[in-house]
Amino acid sequence: MSNHATPRPRLSVVIPARNALCWLPGAIASLGGAPDFEILVVDDGSADSTGDYLASIAAADRRIRPLSTPGVGPAAARNAALALARAPLIAFLDADDRWRRAKLQRQLELHRLYPEIGFSFTDYRRFAEGGTELAPGFARCPAFAARHAMRLEPFLLDSDAQAAIYAEPLVATSTVMVRTDLLRAVGGFNEQLKRAEDWDLWLHLAACAPVGCVPQALTDRLVRALDPDAPEALMRRITRSRVAAAYAPAVTALDEAAPKRYRHSQIAQQADRAARAGRPVRAALLRLSALAREPGRLALRSPLAGQRAP
Repeated sequence: MSNHATPRPRLSVVIPARNALCWLPGAIASLGGAPDFEILVVDDGSADSTGDYLASIAAADRRIRPLSTPGVGPAAARNAALALARAPLIAFLDADDRWRRAKLQRQLELHRLYPEIGFSFTDYRRFAEGGTELAPGFARCPAFAARHAMRLEPFLLDSDAQAAIYAEPLVATSTVMVRTDLLRAVGGFNEQLKRAEDWDLWLHLAACAPVGCVPQALTDRLVRALDPDAPEALMRRITRSRVAAAYAPAVTALDEAAPKRYRHSQIAQQADRAARAGRPVRAALLRLSALAREPGRLALRSPLAGQRAP
């Protein structure tokens, strides 16, 4: 028996996957070959060959730790990985997203410089399933962009970070790096929430510790078309409204305008989804509704950038 313990990894990467075999190899490949992190991939009740694929690649790559959950949903799947993570920092990646070169290095350096950070996030690019490039993440956040547009280097958000995260869609899960000890202290993702559990967690963490930001788009996010009148879309809106109501008092104390910006942002996102689902009339009506609320907002521009993924 060896006397040498397995070195503690520098970073734990958590990837929940359910019937995602067509995307998962690309997600894992985007991590690069750095040897000092572990990759916890949670097969959450997949009906495809995800489990067999993970077993085969784990045999060739010692960083990969396959886990299995019985279709419990992304919150519980991520929490299962959190319970076993060995690194002081965790980074999340959805199976259908990709990281860009230098993402991990820049975030790890930010956490090294500011160890008090609870979590950090980056800007991100958005792509439709057909490859059309959509408006990037921070471009849909005009208040945040106006405040930080001149920043080129990683930075810490101000003390009203929770209000900024509440008001606009700043944080995408696949951009996040978080302190493992803090994540465990707050109990991880709320498994009672079947939607918006990630937004709920970022709002919670922002009240506990400083938040860092890397202003470059270092993650590619797949955005799937969803009819705004579909049951899934309705469930998302209901759950998100509940989370918004729960945090509204704390957020309003930080920034009285944040709830109004949140409501406007939600209408703009619904218009975005309607346009991508082929509902141009619905999208136009939603944009008119947003325009009537705040005529000066730049978020009313078409969400399609008209570009193709490289």
